[in-house]
Amino acid sequence: MTTQQIIEKTRSQKIGNKPVVVLPLDVWHQVEDELENLEMMRSAAFRKKIAKARSESKTYSSREVKKMLSL
Repeated sequence: MTTQQIIEKTRSQKIGNKPVVVLPLDVWHQVEDELENLEMMRSAAFRKKIAKARSESKTYSSREVKKMLSL
């Protein structure tokens, strides 16, 4: 969903003297998800963990994974 589409779905109201913005709940969840993704991508520690995981060459068979997860 683009920023323009989000803006089109918003409504502004006043509570007391302060204006507030009302968003549908599904739009708010999308905004939260995008903010979390942005935060993760900007995190140096997160990028290092991803690089480390990608560089590891250890693989597991489905049997080993089931055993690890107690399935």
